[in-house]
Amino acid sequence: MSVAPLLPTDVTVTRLSHSTCLYSRTDLPGLPSSPGPRPLLLLLPWLGARPAAQAKYLELYLPRGFDVLVAESALGHFLCPRRGLGHAARLLALLQVPGTMAGRPLVVHALSLGGYTFAQMLLLMSRDLGRYSSVVQQLRGHIFDSLVVGSLERMALGVSQLMGPRALSSAVRATALLYFRLCPGCTVRQYEAALGAFWQPPVRPPTLVFYSHDDPLSDTARLQELLASWRQAGMPVWAQAWEASHHAAHLRQHPREYQEALTTFLGRLGLALPPARL
Repeated sequence: MSVAPLLPTDVTVTRLSHSTCLYSRTDLPGLPSSPGPRPLLLLLPWLGARPAAQAKYLELYLPRGFDVLVAESALGHFLCPRRGLGHAARLLALLQVPGTMAGRPLVVHALSLGGYTFAQMLLLMSRDLGRYSSVVQQLRGHIFDSLVVGSLERMALGVSQLMGPRALSSAVRATALLYFRLCPGCTVRQYEAALGAFWQPPVRPPTLVFYSHDDPLSDTARLQELLASWRQAGMPVWAQAWEASHHAAHLRQHPREYQEALTTFLGRLGLALPPARL
């Protein structure tokens, strides 16, 4: 896991593993007391997200009374779906720990290929709802930002653009595509299973989606088909779209619109406390 972002001294950082960290406020002056446990935000950032970038999302939630569990995904979790399933299983087990994680209102905020990690979590939940019933009951909402939707070529492009120097992106993309084609049993079929769980999720809470029409890593028509299928299944879905914006950088490029959409969505969930200064 990358170095923890610099945050004020009243933020407690608990490292749970090399790839997961829990952030919580020890003092929230001026916030009204809220009944029940403090809500939990599971943040699944994009591959290679730097600490300063992660801090921008922590600043959205910590002042609003959330604890934030950041779970980074490694390139190996994507290239070897079985390893990714193991990572997803560990996250689900962590969310079920009594006294710290279990029983808290849970919101998931997944960005870019972090959405694939959540798809694997959904796949495991769909295979054994009884085992993960407590997580299903906790989930209050999903927030998806810059989902990589479309062909394997787009997934390979996502890997190449989010990892490593730009000068090597073409080589990384070609290598990823070759790997997919040489090992379809341990890659393509596993991807299809996870994406199937994403298209027909076992839990269907209110969902907010951020995307842009010019995102080269996402097929906008296919994404809109996905949103339509969720709505047809009875899932409340809202979308904030831009004609032009960079992949996984909507918060940086459109901060006012992003935060307004997020605040409105959290209000719909009954989790929109007024932000305190961080």
